[in-house]
Amino acid sequence: MIAWSPWDRRLCFLLPFLTRIGLWCLRLTKIGGGDPAAFLHVILQDAVSIVGGCIGAIHVPEKWFPGQVDFVLNSHNIMHVLVVAAVWSMHRATALDLHWMAKNNCY
Repeated sequence: MIAWSPWDRRLCFLLPFLTRIGLWCLRLTKIGGGDPAAFLHVILQDAVSIVGGCIGAIHVPEKWFPGQVDFVLNSHNIMHVLVVAAVWSMHRATALDLHWMAKNNCY
């Protein structure tokens, strides 16, 4: 894809984002299944990732404290910490769903 602007580059994330929203809606029905307690972690994994991406894109600490956060607590470091938090939420959701599938009859 050849992007003419930063907004054109962001459009490539639209289809995966809409797919995730569709899967959230499907999960809320009886067709979607899964442990109801895991839904919070499903939402958190995406929300934390979006927050991390926004912090990385707008370079918040660097704008507020120029030159003071070059090595520690810069937006890139914060983004990586939030990615680990999102992966932890994904792990919790997966573990709860696997336990739910083992307990219930899934065909």
